[in-house]
Amino acid sequence: MSTAPFAQSPTKLCSACGTVTQTVKSFCPECGTTYGEPGGGRLASFVWGAFACAAVSLLFFPIVLGPLAIVLSALAMKRKESHATLAMSLSVAGMVLGFILGAMAASG
Repeated sequence: MSTAPFAQSPTKLCSACGTVTQTVKSFCPECGTTYGEPGGGRLASFVWGAFACAAVSLLFFPIVLGPLAIVLSALAMKRKESHATLAMSLSVAGMVLGFILGAMAASG
């Protein structure tokens, strides 16, 4: 009877959250990032979502889209996505300017 050891799964390091796992899956079980894609792969959509919400919040619904842009920026910063800090700055600026433009439109 053979006592050959079982084949172990390869050890993988997630580039987004830093989790080290032994898995044969192509994505991180903790955060869902696809292995082998720098900067988080599909998670880069948080930055683009924040940019879009910040831009639209200038003219429409800054009370809803401004905080949404800030939350998306915070998620992007947590995932260490590129341009996340810029997205946060534009999110806050878009929300504040949206409030100012709304107040000016309502008063005049």
